[in-house]
Amino acid sequence: MKKIIVTVLILSLSSCSIQGLTNDYGKLTTVEKSKIVPLTTFENLSKDTIYTINASQLKAELLNNEAAMVYEFTNGCTSEYCRPLKVYENYAKKHHYKLYLVMNGFANIDKTKSQNFSSPLFAIDGAYYKKSFRSVYTRYFDNELRDKPINDKEWTGGIFIFEKGKYIKTLQDLPKED
Repeated sequence: MKKIIVTVLILSLSSCSIQGLTNDYGKLTTVEKSKIVPLTTFENLSKDTIYTINASQLKAELLNNEAAMVYEFTNGCTSEYCRPLKVYENYAKKHHYKLYLVMNGFANIDKTKSQNFSSPLFAIDGAYYKKSFRSVYTRYFDNELRDKPINDKEWTGGIFIFEKGKYIKTLQDLPKED
């Protein structure tokens, strides 16, 4: 009986798939992978493509905007701080921010792609940071955006506000509005 339980346990664990530890690119279909490309320019971006990006590229682009908002997020997030992407688009439009939507991995990408929004999608380029663990390359990206030491472990949120390319603040959630 003990051998049967151990065998069943081993078989069930061998079919387990863990998401979110890395960027999960390897778990995408060939079609999904074909729609992910390295960013070469911010001009003529397609909604059907996901552009891999690092914070240096984004910071250079932010200099071209009077005001900008970067939302770094996890696909399929169910936290109280996660809203549909259209909410971030509406907020950015209302407050005259240029919006940059940046995914921190590819797991649950279908939950993002199925939403109604019009902004292009970016994804953090973990290879640029030479790190495979999502939590590490995301922290490096966030810290670089905020001009913090790369190994700083303080998390202050996923919404970054910039004015004329200068980092202003980070928010955990959009401010409540009347």
